[in-house]
Amino acid sequence: MKKLLFMLLLAAVAAVNTNAQDVKEPTSPDYTKAKEALDEGDFFTADSLLSEEVRKHPKNGYAWMYRGALYSNLEADTAITFLDKAVRLLPKKDKENLAMAYLWRASSKWRIREDFDGLVADVRASQRTNPSIAAPSMLLAQVLTSRGDYEGAERELRQALTKNDVKKADAYQFMGRNKMSQDDYAAAIKYYDQAMEFDRNDETIYIDRSQAYMAQHNDDKGIDDAVKAFGMEFSRNSFAYLCSLGDSTELREKVVSRIEAETHRVSDPTLYYFTISYIFGNADNEAESLRYLLRASKTSDEPLYEHIGEKLAGCALYEQAADYYRRAVEAMPDSVDNSERENLMDKYIGYLFEGGKTKEAIQLKANMPIPDKDNDTEAFNHQIAELSWYKYYAGDYAGALADMELLPEEVKNDPDNALFRGKIYRENGMTDKAQECFALCATEEMAEENPTTAEIAYALVGNTAKAREIFEARQAEDPDNVSDFGAACLMALIGDKPMAVNYLRQSFENGLRNFFKVERDEDLQSLKGYNDYEALLTEYKAKFEVEKKALLDVLKEETQEAPIQLVGE
Repeated sequence: MKKLLFMLLLAAVAAVNTNAQDVKEPTSPDYTKAKEALDEGDFFTADSLLSEEVRKHPKNGYAWMYRGALYSNLEADTAITFLDKAVRLLPKKDKENLAMAYLWRASSKWRIREDFDGLVADVRASQRTNPSIAAPSMLLAQVLTSRGDYEGAERELRQALTKNDVKKADAYQFMGRNKMSQDDYAAAIKYYDQAMEFDRNDETIYIDRSQAYMAQHNDDKGIDDAVKAFGMEFSRNSFAYLCSLGDSTELREKVVSRIEAETHRVSDPTLYYFTISYIFGNADNEAESLRYLLRASKTSDEPLYEHIGEKLAGCALYEQAADYYRRAVEAMPDSVDNSERENLMDKYIGYLFEGGKTKEAIQLKANMPIPDKDNDTEAFNHQIAELSWYKYYAGDYAGALADMELLPEEVKNDPDNALFRGKIYRENGMTDKAQECFALCATEEMAEENPTTAEIAYALVGNTAKAREIFEARQAEDPDNVSDFGAACLMALIGDKPMAVNYLRQSFENGLRNFFKVERDEDLQSLKGYNDYEALLTEYKAKFEVEKKALLDVLKEETQEAPIQLVGE
């Protein structure tokens, strides 16, 4: 409601005019430029110019008014201070601007302080100053509705409708919302109908009427209005509302069917297909979500290769995800910034690696231009560390060590890198050096600053009790921030195989399907041969094969070329 009040008055910041006779608005350079910035919607520049204006001309009430309006959605107390000055300094004969200053102050008092008496006093002052405007009554009506004074709100709205400057669509829409607050859905719909007679291009009215229809269980009309609203501007607001209807198990089929019908009526159905994909994704129906994303890509001006790649990767189809990222790289125009191209290339290589094509991925990574060590140290360090990580998980421990040694000492001793370096030393048979690295992270200070690294380090130096203590403290403090896969690795390291399997099962239940990662992770190696672990992998691999087949079937169906019609067919 408070956001709505701000939106109700926001347009007035740049729209106020000084039409009163014998009123001369200031013409100083800073003030003139500030108003131009307001007209263009550049509020940051406007505020800077207005600040300079009131420093030079502290009695410019207009500048104080605009500053107050700008601050009313940021710092209410500051806004009220500015608007107090505006009310004192604005020419009394300039009733239009003075009334607006009162109105902005009323809004500020209510939105942050919830000062209802102050709001009413300023609204009445605004009405007395300029009785011809509707905005004061519109503002007060919204507040009265939020306070449950529905009769008072309706009186104010009817008063607003008598003013020449009233936007009747807004007034009738607010009448409808007032009735919705009273659960009088039939009356609300009548007012929304009236609002549409004055404005048939406002998506919010259609969304409001949709909500009234849904409250009456008139699903067809409610969904129809939601789809119409979405088709007007494809805004985030209408998209979110339409998807919220699709989140309902009972309504999903109807919503999807209605949106799909729209794809046959419009010239560009891309966003409709994308919306259906999103709805199915929310419903964990990844196969159908992929289907409609692929359809959206076909109708889009630019194929949605990155979106498809990310969708496939989220479903653990890494090889296919890599293929779409390769396409995305190839489709990039030459004018695109190199960093953007390298980012896509990194994802392509990463998913190629996750898909088990480790040699190809490492070769591609090694062939990428290496940033200059002196001119771009951070980028150099990142790429070398990443290459070392790839080689380690591919089993090239000597190569991983050689790359890691290229990094400066302070980077190698960073907690995560120190832990990783210790694992590389361990796999290269350099036990003493490995223990030195682990010891760097197995400290009380590290347990305080980076407990997830410390608990693994303590486990690796053999202090399993301390590792479990840190983990349990972290779990008790913030259980939602504990990674199930990380917990499985820790439990495996400290020898608690049953708990490791439990956490691993939870990871699979939450969507983990990267069996390559699970079977290659050195922290989980102690589970190999453990019956419950092997049974768990067998169970979820079989389950994933079913999911995978459904996804691959969709991929094949939606990407195969339509047969060419022969002459005479």
